[in-house]
Amino acid sequence: MTPLNIVFPKITGKLVVTCGFLLVLGGCQTAPNTPAVADQTVPAAAETQKEPEFPTTDLTPDLLYDILVAAVAGQRGQKELALESLSRAAYQSRDRRLIAEAIQLSMESGQYQHAIDLAQLLSNIEPENFRVIVALAKAQFGLGQNEIAINLLADLVEAQEREKLYVFHEIAALLSLQDQATILEDFTDQISTRPSNVGLAMTATILAFRLERPQEFIKLVDTTLNLAPDWEAPAVLKMTYLSAKGADNMDKFALEHLALFPEHNRFRLQYARALLQIEKSDPALEQFLEVLKSNPDSEDALYSAGVLYLDRKMFDESRMMFEHFLEIDHGNDQVRIYLSDLEREAGDYAKAINYLHGVSSDRYYVDAQIKLGRILAQRDGVESGLRHLDQIDAANEEEKTRIILEQDFLLRDEGMLERSKVLLDDGLKRFPDNPDLLYNRGLLHAELDLLPQHEIDMRELIALQPDNAHAYNALGYTLADKTDRLDEAIILIEKANELLPDNAFILDSMGWVHFRLGNNDKAIKYLKQALDSRQDAEIAAHLGEVLWISGRYEEAKQVWDQGIEWAPD
Repeated sequence: MTPLNIVFPKITGKLVVTCGFLLVLGGCQTAPNTPAVADQTVPAAAETQKEPEFPTTDLTPDLLYDILVAAVAGQRGQKELALESLSRAAYQSRDRRLIAEAIQLSMESGQYQHAIDLAQLLSNIEPENFRVIVALAKAQFGLGQNEIAINLLADLVEAQEREKLYVFHEIAALLSLQDQATILEDFTDQISTRPSNVGLAMTATILAFRLERPQEFIKLVDTTLNLAPDWEAPAVLKMTYLSAKGADNMDKFALEHLALFPEHNRFRLQYARALLQIEKSDPALEQFLEVLKSNPDSEDALYSAGVLYLDRKMFDESRMMFEHFLEIDHGNDQVRIYLSDLEREAGDYAKAINYLHGVSSDRYYVDAQIKLGRILAQRDGVESGLRHLDQIDAANEEEKTRIILEQDFLLRDEGMLERSKVLLDDGLKRFPDNPDLLYNRGLLHAELDLLPQHEIDMRELIALQPDNAHAYNALGYTLADKTDRLDEAIILIEKANELLPDNAFILDSMGWVHFRLGNNDKAIKYLKQALDSRQDAEIAAHLGEVLWISGRYEEAKQVWDQGIEWAPD
């Protein structure tokens, strides 16, 4: 039992008891191995019932004695004595917090009838608290009285308003903890006796979703929408389900629903997120912007649109979204970091630094300091950036490694490869076998033409992480580019491609090794796939070279011209 935290006011002679209660009344555990319901169908904390003000309870010697005995017995694991004492205190005081704690302890002890008696006492005190009925139903399930429990819950949801969505979710969560072979059928039997009750249909819909019963889910969600076509929550749930089954079905339903209910912004946001999951970012951006037309302060839409504009290098539009977001949520450090990136890109280092100085949370501290080091290197020279990075108060190996890798980036960007090697060698002495440091040093060894050392690093990394596709690819590409060990190279690159299919850099390596083997047609095929996947100047250089050697001069020039546009330097 959770120990009771008793606060003794100095003057009033009253006690206030704060209980760690309501595992039973405060919410039901989610069933293991069941999918979470979509974000937009789960109510925010502000939507849940507000707890009433706690009245003080008269402090009598007997009441104080029973509370203290219950607390001590609970700490010692003497549940029977704790329950006996706590129950006496609950009945004597009629304090809702003590009753709730006693119900919880009764359930934990398997004394379900006692929990029912206490819940009925609480229902006399708080008849409007739906969680009392939930507690009664849970106790009835514990006694094996499933029919009684289901009837209680069906009556409860029948009386609920649509806005109290959390009630339907909480009841579905409790039901999902019961016998999954029969509970959905047992509960949906209630619908046939109350065919016009939308709350009952919605609860059954959520239950089918949680239990991953697709056929029943579709039937139930359509029943709910037929009863209440303007209810946004079941529409969101159906669209979420369809998004996992295929874009066509999702798009058809979403667009039809939005044509009827264009004001359903939560639905529109969920649709936009689903579009992003299948990498349809253009229509997703359209949906986020549509939300902003009717709700300019939607943080979800502002943030997502800002990121999508940033990806498109539409910096002015991105800045506008993030600045407005920050006006609404002053404490969002991720948005401050995005804005610092935008100002750095625009060359306004003072503004960029100012945004980073505003980052206050531990979560983003290292991110902000690393970015600050990069800005100082650009503004004041690489040594300034390196000094700042040295001063960061890193908490663990991961953060310290990130700082070393950033210093390595700054040094390599300035062509200081020997200093990079000293830095990475020292880092691996401090953190032996660190995969990120090994990988970066391996790449550096290849750049320095220290091929034996490159191979040692990459093979050590492969031994540490046998599924590291980038390690296989790096070693395979180096062997293909700098040696005649082409048979080994293609085996390594094919392994990388097997582990990480359709990766642009691995496809580039496949193209390059086939070029080295004299298979120019295969090389062009892979390099084109790589370039379609990622607009990268080095890939363009490789493709252009193979096209030129193959006599396809005009195509080669076009590819090189495109590469120069992407990376003029």
